[in-house]
Amino acid sequence: MSEPKNKKIKRIDELPEDLTVELPEHLVEYIISTYFPIQYVLQNRVVSKTFREAAIRSRDLDFGRIYSRRRSQSEVVHIIEEIFNQHKGSEINRFVLILNHIGVEDKVLSWVKTCLSKNIQELTLNFSKSKKVMDLSVDFSAIETLTVLNLRWCKFEIPNNTPKGLRLLRTLGLMKSNVTPEMIDAIFSNCIHLETLELTRCITHGVLSINAHNHKKFKELVLYCMPNRLQIILDAPTLECYKYEGFVRILDFSKVDALKEAKLHYIQNYNWRYYDSSNMVLANMVAYTGVHVLSTTNIFLEVFKERYIEGEMRSPIFKFLNLKEFSILLKAPNLCTLYHISEFLKRSPKVEKVLIDIKEFTFEPGMLWIIHQMSYMESSNCEFNSIKEVTIDGYKNHWHELDIVEFFCGHAKSLKKLKLFMPKNIKKRARGLDYARLDYIRSRFPGVKVEV
Repeated sequence: MSEPKNKKIKRIDELPEDLTVELPEHLVEYIISTYFPIQYVLQNRVVSKTFREAAIRSRDLDFGRIYSRRRSQSEVVHIIEEIFNQHKGSEINRFVLILNHIGVEDKVLSWVKTCLSKNIQELTLNFSKSKKVMDLSVDFSAIETLTVLNLRWCKFEIPNNTPKGLRLLRTLGLMKSNVTPEMIDAIFSNCIHLETLELTRCITHGVLSINAHNHKKFKELVLYCMPNRLQIILDAPTLECYKYEGFVRILDFSKVDALKEAKLHYIQNYNWRYYDSSNMVLANMVAYTGVHVLSTTNIFLEVFKERYIEGEMRSPIFKFLNLKEFSILLKAPNLCTLYHISEFLKRSPKVEKVLIDIKEFTFEPGMLWIIHQMSYMESSNCEFNSIKEVTIDGYKNHWHELDIVEFFCGHAKSLKKLKLFMPKNIKKRARGLDYARLDYIRSRFPGVKVEV
């Protein structure tokens, strides 16, 4: 019986190793020197005389890990310069450069121009090692072949906010760039295939408004460390992933329908003396009630408690009916206890995995826990029927951490595994393991595997 004509052809890196023996030597040389990443090509040139003398045609020039052997700056620049001087290929699909550009600006500009002349598709330039933004005098917005553009500490502008290229762009990442409302509008008007936008430590002021209403592929928005941004307005019906790090800000996600994952790394604003972010956290909460994966900090969790509203004690009414994975990062100052964790999980009936990260935090429950919350937890008959796995990362054998261990073992009816990871950097300072209490917990809940 003959094989079907549409049988899928395997990629080169999926083929058996001994298959190359059956190929002519010149063909093997051409395949490796052209289609394999430059790191692989360089390794072969070290061990093989044949490849040492072969022309360099690699289309994947990823120098992101060229410092892995602790080469000096001059050595790195020399290696990259030699590769570009010897490059005989007609195309370069990918160029990744992480470098201190000070003193070698002309060489960097030459490398980038060579890539532009060879139909570059994915370009990543990271000059954060220098802590100085580089102006390459290149109009990146005019490059027509790019699908991925990541610029870190590298100037990015769109002349007259009218890009001449970027029609094929799928991923745009900017760090330390000046981002204006007009630039954002130009990006979304021109880059119709855009899937991911990442802005890190960019200079913005006032309201950040993103209109992706007519985009069908826009899936991910990442906003890190942009303190001057006061409000975020997002019209993106297809957005699935939102990652944010910074002070709590007011959101308008009323036109976001498909959000499935949220990473909210809220940080405390110490410059505002009487700053209370809890009301803004609650005001934004409805945007995240439908997510499947949620990662956040204690600032988010602390709002899940009773508070006086219009003269009476009330609890938040929000429910997370689709949530499957929950991760909480606890950092000082912090009022969180087992009570807050439990109150949130009560509103998440489908959670299967819970991660509690306390590597930079040690519980110090105060009088509120001792007088009120602990007795409430002891009398609580809550059950969590979906939780299967719990991980405590940064476990130091603090007594309240053991309270959490015992609580999940007793109340998570489907729990199969509970992992405790002690931080390596402070392992000697962590308290000695309370084997008696751990053994007691294991004896009471033998169906749960507690790993330390």
